[in-house]
Amino acid sequence: MDILRKTTDVFATSLINPVFWVINVGVIGLCFWSGPFGTIDVLPDGIRLVYWGLIVLASSLIATWLHALIYIQSWMSLSGLFLVSLLFGLIIATVTVLLSLSLLVPIQRYPGYARIFVYSFPSATILFFLTTLIARRQFNPPKEQQHERPALLKRLERYPDANEILALSAQDHYVEVTTDLGKELCLMRLEDAILEIEPEKGYRIHRSHWVAKSAIRDLIKQGATTKVVLVDGRKLSVSQARLSDFKSFWQAF
Repeated sequence: MDILRKTTDVFATSLINPVFWVINVGVIGLCFWSGPFGTIDVLPDGIRLVYWGLIVLASSLIATWLHALIYIQSWMSLSGLFLVSLLFGLIIATVTVLLSLSLLVPIQRYPGYARIFVYSFPSATILFFLTTLIARRQFNPPKEQQHERPALLKRLERYPDANEILALSAQDHYVEVTTDLGKELCLMRLEDAILEIEPEKGYRIHRSHWVAKSAIRDLIKQGATTKVVLVDGRKLSVSQARLSDFKSFWQAF
């Protein structure tokens, strides 16, 4: 259940990113105007827009959720990514055929559900596999680019095998260290913890919070407060005095 919750949190964070919707609208528009599978000939404009809108959105939402699951589970082997890609291709091909059966009246003779499946299954599989390979390079950089573990990780007792520190938060005399495996309290000052985070790239966004660059998913506005959205779904406030410099830091990478 914890994996499902974390995956859903990362998925939800992706959905609030405007880029996600801009890309989807662009793809829907392209499919609508070009009319693949002969849909430009057999479907009126309104139904064709609904048809491609449903296919593109379904594909995008399923792909985004699977990418979030891959990230949370750290599935980086080529064989594992290929199997997930095959599953994605099968799901999307099935969805496409079902929608076609519902909206394309002459599907039996043109373009035919078998032809649609043959086109959509390998296309969806290959596209998903390529995008996961790109993500794999980001999550698993070459060994020569990997840096040594931060000294702060050596202080952890509950999660000594953690590989990444996502955030630090001051709590009275303690610092809450959020890692890729979980959270743990360390008896120390936030200033000292930040010194031991090197060489991890990050920024102190508030007098009580430090976040790693790799853990930042988005920057949002909630009322008069600006918040950082982390990969685990948490939202931490950015102090107004640090906001301008933080934006420059974030955009520089």
